[in-house]
Amino acid sequence: MHTRSRATEIGAPHWVRVLGAVTVAATLSMEPVFLLGAAAPSMQADLRFDARHLGLAVSAFWLTMALGGLVSGRLASALGPGRTIVLGVATAVASLVGMLAAPSWSVVLIAACVGGLSAALTTPAGDMALFASAPVRRRGVAYGVKQASLPAAALLAGIGVPTIVLTLGWRWAFGAGALLAVPALLALPRRLPGRSARPTANGASGGRSGLGDVVPVAVAVALAMSAVSATGGFFVESAVAGGMTAEHAGTLLAVGSVCGIVGRFVFSWRLSAVSRPLDVVAGLLALGGIGLGGFTVAGTGPLLVLSTVLAFGAGWGWNGLLTQTVVAAHPDDTARASAYIMVGAAVGGVAGPTSFGLVAAGAGHSWAWGAAAGALLTAAVLLLSLRRLSPGGLSPGGLTSRTAATGAAARRRWGPADRRNRDQPVTPGRAPG
Repeated sequence: MHTRSRATEIGAPHWVRVLGAVTVAATLSMEPVFLLGAAAPSMQADLRFDARHLGLAVSAFWLTMALGGLVSGRLASALGPGRTIVLGVATAVASLVGMLAAPSWSVVLIAACVGGLSAALTTPAGDMALFASAPVRRRGVAYGVKQASLPAAALLAGIGVPTIVLTLGWRWAFGAGALLAVPALLALPRRLPGRSARPTANGASGGRSGLGDVVPVAVAVALAMSAVSATGGFFVESAVAGGMTAEHAGTLLAVGSVCGIVGRFVFSWRLSAVSRPLDVVAGLLALGGIGLGGFTVAGTGPLLVLSTVLAFGAGWGWNGLLTQTVVAAHPDDTARASAYIMVGAAVGGVAGPTSFGLVAAGAGHSWAWGAAAGALLTAAVLLLSLRRLSPGGLSPGGLTSRTAATGAAARRRWGPADRRNRDQPVTPGRAPG
């Protein structure tokens, strides 16, 4: 009789349904910060705030996400991914409604903090549910789709500028964003697999080493996300300041977001089996840095369009590949491994918009984009250096040998005649072998 995973034995929902629910919830959780950035030109006129205030509000979102990430991994492991995702969806709706009704910038700031908490809840819970439910050979597709939620949120925000913000008003845009909670909750299965094994006293889980090898990767993610978060928060405002109409800037943001969505999906799907995934991520970061560098001289012509495609496609396209790489290296502690990366991303999200806003207000947008490009290039160099700094950990070489060992154990368990079970999910805490 074939050996099946615990997730299958308890009648877990199909992984595609889990993926749909997780992706919509993740998109909703990022909507407050991107709608804020896209609607900023209209909001600034009504609520009387400038680029510094916008930067502080966007950073507040990421700061709350970082602080929440310190405990959300353990919370997801304790409550289970389903309850944690529902809590995150409810928090996102509260954030969007708060921005809808905001009479002043201070209320926008509070609502942004609430939105960051939503992202902190949904991110590790979603990764945990996907790892438990998706078949091993489908994880590249699953994480590519799920991690596309960030550019998808930017896409919806960009579309909202010409369709809602400039026609009905910016408050209606936040109300429309809150409606994403409906499909998120309808798609969410009543029972989700995915409780991670409890960590041992020395910080390990299920016999594996601890998560110290994730720390340098999280630092690189912080640098990269400082640029990514500034791009999403300031793209429209910067383009308008450079002479482009708000309608055209919003449309171009939507184009860039599509490139980010396609990039995250394609790179995670097609490159998940490469022998040195972190080297590939470093290359994507470098290309994204070149794209952001183009913003410094792009103006409003074709060079801006080309730079946008490169900055969003490559500069945002690395996340799915990196996330599944880290999670696959720690199958017994998926929620906390995901939370480490999320904290790094959130720390970058705090520093990026604040720094960008201050530099843009003091020296101009060109200098701010140059600094953002430098952050992506520095992150790329750091990832490339991990082979030398950490030869046995989550470096490209260490990860390759770890993945190969896992694959060998899986082959011993399934055997050549039992191929059907390769499409079954592997439950955290029950690694093959």
